[in-house]
Amino acid sequence: MSNTPEQKNVIDAVITWVDGNNESHREKRLLALETENNEKTNELITGRDNTRFMDNGELKFCISSIRKFAPWIRKIHLLTDNQIPDFLTPQVQSELGVTITDHKEIFETYEWALPTFNTRTIESALWRIPCLAPYFIYFNDDFVLTSAVSPKDFFSEGKVVLRGRWSPIKKYGTARIKLNNIVSYVAKHLLGITRSMHLLLQIRSAMLAGFDNQYFRAPHVPHPVRRATLKQFFDENPALFENNIKFQFRSTDQFSAIFLANHLEIKNHHAVLENSRDSIMINGEMDFSFFIQRKLKKVREGSIKFTCLQGFENFSEKQRGKIEASIRSLLDLS
Repeated sequence: MSNTPEQKNVIDAVITWVDGNNESHREKRLLALETENNEKTNELITGRDNTRFMDNGELKFCISSIRKFAPWIRKIHLLTDNQIPDFLTPQVQSELGVTITDHKEIFETYEWALPTFNTRTIESALWRIPCLAPYFIYFNDDFVLTSAVSPKDFFSEGKVVLRGRWSPIKKYGTARIKLNNIVSYVAKHLLGITRSMHLLLQIRSAMLAGFDNQYFRAPHVPHPVRRATLKQFFDENPALFENNIKFQFRSTDQFSAIFLANHLEIKNHHAVLENSRDSIMINGEMDFSFFIQRKLKKVREGSIKFTCLQGFENFSEKQRGKIEASIRSLLDLS
């Protein structure tokens, strides 16, 4: 996991991906649910939803967008669970500079944490990817670059460039978490809206970094990370690492290594803070056709650098067709 001298000025991309539609993966997930350790409390009730593991084809958009709009990225590390997307043949991997990394590699000596179906657990070990550059950009597989970006959009003179805004920290006690679980259940079953407790995750991570009154609230955008920041923190706090990776499914007891890194950088004056006006989310659970069209117009005009296609499976066939056509045209995909 050491970095050679020639790596010092390069930037990698890391994408996490899984095909939950795969029968083998689904059987493994069901087995984990049956044998889950009941001592692991405060599970996030939406953490088991099938939508967490669906492959909706966004990965091809994500990788293609990186190669078109950020060709300076040295290598794309695709982190998977013993899977390879059909379109990523060995030849395509070579052409696009994609390296497949398995969960077993980043959890070496921590095999007891596998299999895991938990993004927060996986994020905790991203820094352990073999041959990872000192600076990397973390992408969810539904993130798409939609206009040209430069290294300075992510790193400036060795500092990370973070997008978002300051928000007050709200305390989450047991009663508040239970109330949120009830609201999440109602939202999912009556409105079809999946609540991920994303803000609680950011708050918990900020507090772990030493922030008590406010946190830097980040939108759904690619996150620049200095590998050394996470390595140093977890080298100094191995118990926190082990506790955070023990959950096979999402728990409200967890923190995010990514948002932790963000706040450690802010605390140590290694961050440049920007607004998020160059990002947008197209949400299959929330956006009506009018809003989808308006957002796609902004994307086509070139004012948006970062687009998140969330809940792609929830769009109607017509809506999905329009979105895919716009993205394909933008990325010059047939």
